Amino acid sequence: MQICPLCGVSLNEQDGIPNVPPSEKPAGYPGLILDQRQRKFTWEIISITLVSGILAAFTVNFILNHRITWSEYIIAVGLIIFCYASVLSLWKKSILPKLACGFFLSSICLLGLDMATGGISWALRLAVPLLLCLNVISVIYIKVVRLAAYKGINLIAYAFLAAAFMCLCTESILSLFRNGVWRLSWSVLASACVVPVVVVLLFVHFRLRKGRNLGRTFHV
Repeated sequence: MQICPLCGVSLNEQDGIPNVPPSEKPAGYPGLILDQRQRKFTWEIISITLVSGILAAFTVNFILNHRITWSEYIIAVGLIIFCYASVLSLWKKSILPKLACGFFLSSICLLGLDMATGGISWALRLAVPLLLCLNVISVIYIKVVRLAAYKGINLIAYAFLAAAFMCLCTESILSLFRNGVWRLSWSVLASACVVPVVVVLLFVHFRLRKGRNLGRTFHV
């Protein structure tokens, strides 16, 4: 008889399912839930780290080039992370309003940064569309995860699919921004390489009983 090393429950040797009645199954491990004080402390650490990195990149860039050049992209990424970290940590709302608010604040910061460094050139045509695509794909993935009857390795497959769609969106936006023509090349190859992995993961999930729950599969 197999015994789970974590909870001590005897397991069925054929499919690894605990051989106990539903009423006697052990409770799952509690999720990681931060209170308001912990979220604020986490936000402070992230903010200090981001501000330090932004200031360092800006200082080095200004000393070497006497103006903002390559550090503009580092500052943009730092501002985006700061906006989302602030909303997710300090605002007590569901995830969808938080993502919408984070997108709105990030877009304003990107437009302000682009305007302060020589006029609006890349923010509206490159940064904001990329951020919008990332938010839309994230929202769809969150909805799929919530609607999934079984949360196992199928979520990994859906994440690969989301990454493939993001690659396609990224190259499309970059192609339009650089050349003014919609053209796909490397993103198609990357997405094609993802398809076999997704098929295998979904096969394991829907065909094998062990694949339907990551906790049950790995006994955690």
